Amino acid sequence: MNFFAAELMLLKEIVTKIEDDRLGKSSVLLISCGQTGAALLQLSNQIDCFASESVMLARAFMEKITNFCYAGICDEKEFRAFVLHPIYKKYHSLGAMRMEDDLDLIAENVTSRKQKQQKFKEKAIVQEALTIFSEENPRLNWTKKTLNQRIEVIKKWGKLMDVFFTINKLEYYSDASEVLHGSLYGCTYNLGIFDDGFDRNTEGELEKKLYKDNICMLLHLGMLVHESLTLISYSNNIEKEWDYSYKNRGQALNLLFHVLERKIK
Repeated sequence: MNFFAAELMLLKEIVTKIEDDRLGKSSVLLISCGQTGAALLQLSNQIDCFASESVMLARAFMEKITNFCYAGICDEKEFRAFVLHPIYKKYHSLGAMRMEDDLDLIAENVTSRKQKQQKFKEKAIVQEALTIFSEENPRLNWTKKTLNQRIEVIKKWGKLMDVFFTINKLEYYSDASEVLHGSLYGCTYNLGIFDDGFDRNTEGELEKKLYKDNICMLLHLGMLVHESLTLISYSNNIEKEWDYSYKNRGQALNLLFHVLERKIK
């Protein structure tokens, strides 16, 4: 928890020092990561109750970090889609019915919302956003690339430790989806019922598993923070903060191997 909290503090400090235009536009993802990370730390104080909730936040955290790094290195067309996606979403939001709308005035509300949409559409940047996405379909993602494909782009770039992105994806992405969507597997995730080789009837084993899994999660996510700082370091002067994070990561790796009961060769 101390390692993860320290990385979050470094992240908060470094965001204010980003001068690179593209990374600056993407930095809101890192700010959001800070909020998700703070929530993760709170849940970690009661991991025996909130293991399932933690893994959902872990997925959100790792995907935000991955998107930030991908947005920082992807081609211009893809980055433009990243920037304009919120405008496309706002266009469709303006035309959608809301629960606060008067049900006795449905026709009037529809007309009013369509008028707002049309006025908003007059802006050139809105037209560009709708050209990239869709004027009819309101449910398009900002990128057509899967998470695996985004990680592959990071891997090909060759300047980050892409293995940490892959580990986080393999460890948390699928399980978090099961928890989020309420499957039987997801709703029993925190009990470890379907974990190979785990006997929850052995006294103390479930508690040990919960703490072990939480430790590994915080260490893995903290290492992703370091990779985002590495990306930032290539175009911004954050040498002091990056060095501090690098030393943190070294200690975190040693702790990770200790928790996993593996010897460092």
